Amino acid sequence: MGETDDFEWDDAKDAANREKHGLPLIIGRRLFDGRPRLDRASHKSRYEEPRFETIAYYQGTMLLCVWVWRGKRRRAISLRPAERKERDAYEKATRRGR
Repeated sequence: MGETDDFEWDDAKDAANREKHGLPLIIGRRLFDGRPRLDRASHKSRYEEPRFETIAYYQGTMLLCVWVWRGKRRRAISLRPAERKERDAYEKATRRGR
């Protein structure tokens, strides 16, 4: 398992995410570094523990990270480029805050 002080991920999930989306899960940590972001409960959450989605720009690409709380750490489930509806939701949410 990979981890930092406030972020963790499963190595097998990381390998699968790199294969599917071309992104290592550790990049998800960058979405929580103070940059503008949209946090929301995952509407696809059919698991016992609540899942969350965070959408933010990273190096010019808008990304979506799905994660759960594990103690005081966020545990990354997946990381991928945001889809059109997700990009629209982010733009609407961050525009409202200005």
